[in-house]
Amino acid sequence: SSGINAEYGGGAPKCHACQKSVYMAEELNALGKKWHKVCFKCEGCGKKLTPGMETEHDDKPYCRNCYGKKFGPKGVGGGATAGCLQTSEESSSTSKFKNTHTGKNKFVITNQEKCHRCQKTVYAAEKMLVLRKIFHKMCVKCNSCGKTMDAGAVLEHDDEIYCKNCYGKHFGPKGVGFGLSAATLNTGDYAPDS
Repeated sequence: SSGINAEYGGGAPKCHACQKSVYMAEELNALGKKWHKVCFKCEGCGKKLTPGMETEHDDKPYCRNCYGKKFGPKGVGGGATAGCLQTSEESSSTSKFKNTHTGKNKFVITNQEKCHRCQKTVYAAEKMLVLRKIFHKMCVKCNSCGKTMDAGAVLEHDDEIYCKNCYGKHFGPKGVGFGLSAATLNTGDYAPDS
């Protein structure tokens, strides 16, 4: 009767996991194969995977955690970060799904802004302008006590930044009466007659 459709599977490609027909609305392409969206899951834990975020071993998808535990280095750590490491077992086999693109058009960022405190690159999301200098948000700290400060609470001396308390201690007035108001000071010239 309908031998042709049964023989060729009705013309729809087969899911790599369940071998049933995959139709366009439920199709997912990953690891060079077609999958149902619900069938593309980790072989280790069964967690649903996102295409491009999976790792592969013997044509089977794994989440990075399970891949590290199963195929990563053994010993201390038990493969918790092994998704990016290679073992001697893996070095002899190469995956046919690895990216071989050499990247001929490389994007090079020049003139990167550097943090005044740590001299490392400052990206827009972490940039803070303090006294016309660029800082990482986490680098806006008092040079003396290390307290993190808001841009408006910063004082400067010799190209370094200080909180108001430390600035006063190090660079404010010295001697008797430091920290007291002028009304409480007594000097010989203005002392009241007794």
